[in-house]
Amino acid sequence: MRFIYIYDPLCGWCYGFTSVVQQLQERNNWNMQFDILSGGMITGDNRHSFSSMKAFILREHTNVENMTGAKFGAAFLEKLLPSEEIMDSEKPGIALTVFKQYQPENAITFAHDMQVALNYNGQSLNNDSTYRSLIRKFSLPEDQFISRLHDENYRYETQQEFQLIQNWGITGFPAAILDTGKQLYLCARGYTPLDQLEKTIENILKENNSL
Repeated sequence: MRFIYIYDPLCGWCYGFTSVVQQLQERNNWNMQFDILSGGMITGDNRHSFSSMKAFILREHTNVENMTGAKFGAAFLEKLLPSEEIMDSEKPGIALTVFKQYQPENAITFAHDMQVALNYNGQSLNNDSTYRSLIRKFSLPEDQFISRLHDENYRYETQQEFQLIQNWGITGFPAAILDTGKQLYLCARGYTPLDQLEKTIENILKENNSL
């Protein structure tokens, strides 16, 4: 059985939902495989500056905080958000692809670390230096990681992941799929509290076992 978390590093609601997935993983690591895929929310012609989204994010971030408990830092809200820094999901998507080559079991933790770096510490996910600092706790080879971050093969693999999510018909994030081995079930669409997520999974398994 496999739980597939579909997220985007630039998605504020994903920032709130990742901790729910981490709790689910802690409770079910013994009987469930956990994967995380990047959705590619903002790429290509959809890229734009943080400042162009400032008004929307300033309105929405309090809803995320109140519902999920995730906190947005002053460095993000007061420095990065008003800036002309470009919002682009591709590079952090590639970073996750590269990371999964080293430590797939820690990929959800790394994804959360990227979200904290962005949304709390106000670090740009476009900068190599951000990833150098993030991977130190995992004891990964920094120069090799950064080299792979710019490798066209990893970019292609990440683009294929974006395409897979589109083929599944998932256009909003976060989302989660439960793969029972017999069928794929959408078990979360948007932020979902842990108790509700566990109940949905329980109902899916009951249905699956009756087939």
